[in-house]
Amino acid sequence: MNDSNPYFCIQESKQKCTSDNSDTSYSNGSNRSNLAALGTVTKTTSPLTATGVSSPEIIDPCTGEIFQLPETGFQVKNDILTPSDFHMSQLSRANRWALKSVVNKLLPDIRTSKCMVFRAPLPDGGVSDIKLCRGTDTKKAYYHGLMSCGSIWTCPICAAKVSERRRQELKSALQVAKDKDLRAHFVTLTFPHGISDDLNDILTKMSQAFKRLSAGKYSVKNSLARLDSNLGIEGFIRAIEVTHGKNGFHPHIHMIVFTNSDTYSGHLKMVYGESWLRACRLAGLPIPSFEHGCTVQDGSFASDYVSKWGIEDEMTKSNAKKGKTKGLSPWGLLSCVLDNDNPDYPAKKAGDLFRVYASAFAGRRQLYWSNGLRKRLELAKEVTDQELVDKVEDDRASVLANITVEQWKAIRGKGAQSYLLDLGESSPERVTAYISSLVKSVDTSQVSPDSKPKYVSRSSINPNQSIDERTRAAMLKSIEYRKTMWWLTIRGGENA
Repeated sequence: MNDSNPYFCIQESKQKCTSDNSDTSYSNGSNRSNLAALGTVTKTTSPLTATGVSSPEIIDPCTGEIFQLPETGFQVKNDILTPSDFHMSQLSRANRWALKSVVNKLLPDIRTSKCMVFRAPLPDGGVSDIKLCRGTDTKKAYYHGLMSCGSIWTCPICAAKVSERRRQELKSALQVAKDKDLRAHFVTLTFPHGISDDLNDILTKMSQAFKRLSAGKYSVKNSLARLDSNLGIEGFIRAIEVTHGKNGFHPHIHMIVFTNSDTYSGHLKMVYGESWLRACRLAGLPIPSFEHGCTVQDGSFASDYVSKWGIEDEMTKSNAKKGKTKGLSPWGLLSCVLDNDNPDYPAKKAGDLFRVYASAFAGRRQLYWSNGLRKRLELAKEVTDQELVDKVEDDRASVLANITVEQWKAIRGKGAQSYLLDLGESSPERVTAYISSLVKSVDTSQVSPDSKPKYVSRSSINPNQSIDERTRAAMLKSIEYRKTMWWLTIRGGENA
C-alpha cells in the first residue's frame, strides 16, 4: 500500500493557495515536504473546534482544491490535519481485518484461518449464536460468539487483544516495582545473522543460549554476586521479537530486568554482555561483539525509542513495528502481500517468508515471566493467550444485532466485518438496515470460508455518483478504505 492519500494544510479563510510547475506552495510558507501525511497522530494533538482555527479551510496539494474543514473527527497540530484517536482506532482495526484475510489465504489449514470466521463451539456440543455488541463503558463494538484462535504470532486480530492486555500487566509490574524501590532495566540480546540461516535452527539455538544465562556457575546472578555481594536481580520478563531484512530473519530477545536499588544498568551490561557472548558460543550461534550483542538501557526510557513508546510497548507490541531500516515485522510482510507494492518484497516472496515465520514460531511463548516474579510483584496468576482473547469484553454490553448464519455469510461476502463494527460505534441505529442491505446484495451460496476484503483508492471512485453510492461502492475493507472515507468526509460527504 502506498501513501498516496492527500496531505492537507490548514489555512485561514482569507489566505490563498499558490502553485507553480515545480511544487505546491502554501501561503504560510510551507511546502509539501514539510507536511505530515494524513494519519499521523501525536500525543499532544487536541480536537479541532471552531474556536481553535477561525474559518478553517483545507488545501489538497495534489489538486489545489480548497474544502471546508469538518468540525469533528479530526485533530490539528502545527497546521497538520490528522484523524482523531477514535478514527485512528477504527483505521487500525480495519487494517487488522485486512491483514487477517491475507493470513486466511496463505495458511488455510491452521487454526487462525478459522478465527473470527466460524461460530465458537459450546461445551454441550452446539455452536454459539453470533451477536454484534457494544460496550457500555468503552462504547467499542465487537463480535460475540465467533471462534478465536488466540495466536499472538499469526492472527492480527487476536494479537492486538493479547498485546493490549499483556501491556497492562507490564505497566502494573513497572509501577509495583517502583513502589517497592526496585530498579527496572531494558535489556536487548542479539547476535549476527545471515540470509542462509534456518529460522527454526537459530530460534532453537537462541533459546538454548538464553537458558544458559540463568543456570550454572556462569549464570548472570552468580556473575553479579561475584562482582559485588550487594547486587541482585529480583526477576525478569522476556519477550521474543523477529524482523526480516537484507540479511534474512533476525530473531532477538528483549527483557525487563528488575534489580535491587544498588544495581545499576552498568552492572547488568557487564555481566549480561560477557555471559551472552559465552552462551552464544556454547549454543552454536555466531558470537556477537560485546558492544552490539547486549545493550542495557535504564527503565526511565534512556533511548529515544523507549522514551517514545515505553518499555512495556516495546515488549508487547513488537509485531506492530514497521521495521523501517531494520527490516519488516511479520505484519509488514503481510502488508507486502496485501498491497504488492514493495519491490524488495513482492507478494509471493513476502507470503513465503510469512509461512516460514509462522511455522517456526508456532507453539512458542512471546512473553515469559521468571519464576516467582509475579508473586514478588503481587500480580495475579498468569492466564494463557487463549483465555485473554476469550474473556468477555464487557458484562454489561448491549446487543446491537443477533446475526444469523445467512447474514454472517453476507457480511463476509462483502468483506464488511470491520465496517460493521465501525457502524455499531458511530451509528448503531443503522446496523439492522445495513445488514439487511448486504443480504439482498450478496449471493451467500457463493461465499467461501473467508472473502478477501475489497480495496479501493480515492481515484477509483466516480465523482459523478451520489455520496451514498460512492460510500457503498467503497464498502470496506481495509486501511485504504478508511483513508478514502476521510477524504469523502472532507469533500462534504457522508462519514462512513
